[in-house]
Amino acid sequence: MTSPVDTSVKLFRSTMPGAPALRGQVGSLISLLDACLVNGWGSQTASSVIITGGVATATFPADHAAAVESVVLVAGATPAGLNGEQKVTAVAPNVIRWATAEADGTATGTITVKMAAAGWTKVYTGTNLAVYKSADPQAHGQFLRVNDTGTTAARVVGYENMTAVSTGTGLFPTSAQLSGGFYWGKSHTAGSADVAWAIAADSRAFYFNAAAYVTTGGPTANGGAAYFFGDLVPHSRSGDAYATMLTGAPGSVWESYGGQYILSSDVATRAIPRKVDGTGTAIQPEVSPYTAYNLSFLPNTVNGRVPFTPIMVRDSQSQTGIRADIPGGRLSLHFGAETVLSEHQIFYDTDGRARVNMLAPNNMTSASGFNSLAVDVTGPWR
Repeated sequence: MTSPVDTSVKLFRSTMPGAPALRGQVGSLISLLDACLVNGWGSQTASSVIITGGVATATFPADHAAAVESVVLVAGATPAGLNGEQKVTAVAPNVIRWATAEADGTATGTITVKMAAAGWTKVYTGTNLAVYKSADPQAHGQFLRVNDTGTTAARVVGYENMTAVSTGTGLFPTSAQLSGGFYWGKSHTAGSADVAWAIAADSRAFYFNAAAYVTTGGPTANGGAAYFFGDLVPHSRSGDAYATMLTGAPGSVWESYGGQYILSSDVATRAIPRKVDGTGTAIQPEVSPYTAYNLSFLPNTVNGRVPFTPIMVRDSQSQTGIRADIPGGRLSLHFGAETVLSEHQIFYDTDGRARVNMLAPNNMTSASGFNSLAVDVTGPWR
């Protein structure tokens, strides 16, 4: 049965009980992406599921991984309408709740609940190599290759087409633009120390944030980095099969670039397979907020909230036409937003939607000099 609320956006955070670990180790990022994008994780068998007043309450023998605004996959329940993806509305020790249209009563069966995967496939693999692709039939169909043979960072590159884990055509970025692809930082140092992380995804795009050390900004600028891969929301009425973007650090010293690999003024942090007319090879697009005004006060003195704006993509700075929007992403209108938003905090924006802070500011105490990125987790993005 379809959930009464949208479940298209999946939220995962390292603070969830039993969450996969991200570390400065070979293969760590692939394990994390497998769990969140492809397989799901944290399966438990419920001790009971009781429906009261349109709310299903599941109790477990141990604390469940789910958090408010995350999505779980339920299986094995009678009535069958409890099964499928469900968005979590409340949690308590060993308990999670979600909205349902089923009548009051106690469910029967061996009922399993796990974190629902985002709907991607892992199409090719190698030793600490992986290629991911959206399983959504409406997706543009590009591939993401992850080379996770390094300890502190992985290398990522997009392909238009692939036939094996290291064979394909239509690179973005091209080898001339950045040989080997972008860097996705995992940890400032190699080793087994856990790094805080967050992933927000739908079936066609995802954001990944690792709260690893960066050298740009405030006195304790452990803000980490936000990365993106997937389909944009095109503005073309006739469609735009190449409106897929990959972002990342353009150099091996990835910490020095700060956290804004998606929103940086440096176009070398982004790549799209082709121009809007479908010609040529990979381009490095211009990304900017719809509203460029930087507010001088924080939070909003009227409603107490931190205002954010949508983000547009153009083929280049000289291309005045807006090609696409970045799905789900919002940019703060104040440089100091990270001083009031905690690491991977969920908050509610002026439009009432839940968003997760993707700057991961840790213990910053002054403005870093770049705006915070927040991602909608209410959904849908499209």
